[in-house]
Order: sequence, then C-alpha cells, then structure tokens
Amino acid sequence: MDFENMTNEGLAHLGLSELHTCQSYYNRLFYALIEASELNQHPKTRAWASTFINQASIHTKKHWLNQSDIPDMDLIVTKTLTEGRDYARSLFSSMQSLTQASLFDDESFARLMALSLNFYFLHAKRLHHLVEELTPLKVDLPRVSLMDTIASEDGIPAYRVSEETIFDLNQDKDAPVRSLEGQREKKYEQLIHKGHKWVGDKEYDLARESFMRALNFKETSEAYNLIGWTYSLENKFEMAKKFCLKAIQIDPSYGAPYNDLGTYLLAEGEINESLKWFELAKNSRHYQNREYPYINAGRAYLNQREFKKALEEFSMAVTLAPFNEELHTTIQRIKDTLNKSELFKEDELPPPLF
Repeated sequence: MDFENMTNEGLAHLGLSELHTCQSYYNRLFYALIEASELNQHPKTRAWASTFINQASIHTKKHWLNQSDIPDMDLIVTKTLTEGRDYARSLFSSMQSLTQASLFDDESFARLMALSLNFYFLHAKRLHHLVEELTPLKVDLPRVSLMDTIASEDGIPAYRVSEETIFDLNQDKDAPVRSLEGQREKKYEQLIHKGHKWVGDKEYDLARESFMRALNFKETSEAYNLIGWTYSLENKFEMAKKFCLKAIQIDPSYGAPYNDLGTYLLAEGEINESLKWFELAKNSRHYQNREYPYINAGRAYLNQREFKKALEEFSMAVTLAPFNEELHTTIQRIKDTLNKSELFKEDELPPPLF
C-alpha cells in the first residue's frame, strides 16, 4: 500500500465526526416512527425504506467499492422501516470502518465524504417529512459542523457540503478539532449577525429563524435570549420571558436575560418584580453592557415616583457608560426637578431611555 496516499488522521476525524452527527439524526427519526409511533408497516415508511435501501446500496458499491454495472434492486418486494433502520446502521458502521482503514488519498476521501454526507442527509430530510406528516412528534435537527444549512419553506432544512470545504478544513494539519470548532463558531456568528440584520429590517420571523438556526451550531444563552427579544418586539412577552428563563438555565452567569426579563415585566407594569431581576443582572458575572440594569432600574423608580432612588441608579449607570450623553441629560433633568420641588409633574419626568 502507498502510505503517502493514506487519509491523514485529521481528515478522517472530520469525516467521522459528521458521520456520527448524521447517524444520531437517523436514530432520532427512526425512534419517532418505529418505537414511539409504531409506523413500521405504514405504506409511506415502507416506500421510504425500499427506496433508501436500493439507492444506498448502489451509492456504496459505486463510490466506496468502485463497482460498476450495478443493477437496481427489486423494488417490488418492499422493505419495512425496521429493515431500513438496520440497513442504515450497517452502512454507517461500514463507512466508519472504511474511513478508519485510510484506503484513500485526501482528495478522494474528501470527495467520497461529501457525496455520502449529502446523500444521507437528503434521505434523512425525506424521513423527517414523514415524522412531521404522520406523527405529532418533534425531532431535534442535527448540530452539523461541516454542512451548510439551507433553509426551506417546509421548516426542515437541507444540509450540503462540498468536497472543497472538507479538504480546505483539513489544511490546519496540527489542529483538526480546532478547525472543526472554528467552522462551527463561524457559522454561529454568521447566523447571529444575520438575525440582527433581520431585526433591523423588522423581519422578526426571519430574525427568529436565524437565531434558532444558530443553536444548531452552539447552544448558548445569547441565542436563546435573542429569540426572546424577537418575541418582545412583537409584544409577545410571555414567549419572550420563557426564552429568557431558558437562557438563564443554559448559563446562569450571563447577565443579559436577567435584564431583559426585568424590562418585559416592567412593560407589563410589574415594577417591583422587575427590580428583582435588574438586581440579579447587576450581580451577574458576565455582562458586557452592565449599565443597562441600572438604567432600567432607574426607569422603574421613575414610574414609582421615587426620584432619589432613580437618580442613584442613573448616576451608577453613568459611571459605567461615561460617554452616554443621554444619561447625563437625564441625570441633570432629575436634579433640576429635585431642586424645584418635592412634588413632580408628570410632564417633567425624563423619557425612558431604552
């Protein structure tokens, strides 16, 4: 064997990682249709299994085993979904063995892996459609690393990857795992950025979809909190609060969801309750915009006509954001009002800042 043409360890790791993700996706789909819903003998699941077994056999023999003149299998004898599941398990096991055997040079392996991943994710999407059509169950989407996620109107994304992507990722020879994580991080950041852009265009459904897709690459408190934010922009505060609580569950040290939950409660008139959440936000370990909970606590105290407490909150906020001119203006207006009288007219109150 020509050892110079053997697949290097880093490239094999990339392929095996995404194969494992794909196999886990199949396992969830099979469970939903067989164990949870007992649809093993349903005509539509049998049709899927028959087509899958036929096409997967041809794909493997043609591309991995380099066989030609392969006749189609007899589709008249239809297969059960259990047979499809068992065949899929055998295929994934075979592909893992072939990958670990390092029988291909890097370029050939990148091509084979791209062809196979695209093939298996395509059939998984078709199987996912059956779950949606035949059951009330929801199956989690895969958290892919190499694949591009392509949104579709039916709500079930397609996944595709090019051989160039796999090959290029492997160029970081000394750190394939870091390359994989870097790709995941890059896709996450792109989707978060795209979501913010949709918010700016007031396309809240599209923004929410983008933030949700980001969760396929990294499950973060930030993403859950941003989903809640999109709901708040549509005045759907109950949903917004649910996602804030989920964000807190993921990372209790992240301050933004505490602050945002407080602002939603404040918008609903729950002033005292909102102040509790603003205090939690102030004391959180990780919060880039730490002035926000002080500003919002100041707003809450203004609503209660407790102007000295409001002044304390805004004064603390300005120490954290000294170049915020609007804060300086608000503080001066409160001081001027306090100097005039202990009784305040409604039209003399500073406007909300956020």
